[in-house]
Parts: sequence; structure tokens; C-alpha cells
Amino acid sequence: AGCLRGMQCGRSASAVGDATTSAVVTGIVSIIIATAIITIVCNVLGI
Repeated sequence: AGCLRGMQCGRSASAVGDATTSAVVTGIVSIIIATAIITIVCNVLGI
């Protein structure tokens, strides 16, 4: 996700900051969603 955001960012300093913020938010949300899915699967399987 970080590489994608970096490749899509513009050429100004502001665009780099926006791309960095977007990459960090995407990463955090992805980790939260992955953790929730793993927790649900483990609960269903009784692990």
C-alpha cells in the first residue's frame, strides 16, 4: 500500500505529505481489519 501511494503522489511537498498520511492510514486500517478477521476465524474454530 505504501509503494502504491508513493507512486501515485504528486511532485509537491504537500502531495508527498498527503501520500504519506494516506499510506499510514491505509496500513493501520488494514492491520485492524486483518486482526478482526483472524480473531473471528479463531473463535469459530475454537482455537
